Amino acid sequence: MPTRRLKSYVAIDIAPDGRALSDTFDAPHDTAAARRAQSAAEGVLVQLWRDARLIGAWRRIGPRSFEPAEV
Repeated sequence: MPTRRLKSYVAIDIAPDGRALSDTFDAPHDTAAARRAQSAAEGVLVQLWRDARLIGAWRRIGPRSFEPAEV
């Protein structure tokens, strides 16, 4: 069975006052990384990056809900 190579991601969690925290982690693909970034986010906006490329950005709309955000 072939092994999946994990990719490195950086999630940027942005608080309402503009402060940002970053979290670096590995995931098998973009969808898994997006789920992890959103579940760990505490701020109002989260951005997901891989290899200096923005994968996605989401704005909080509820305690555990996000919608795509323009960056």
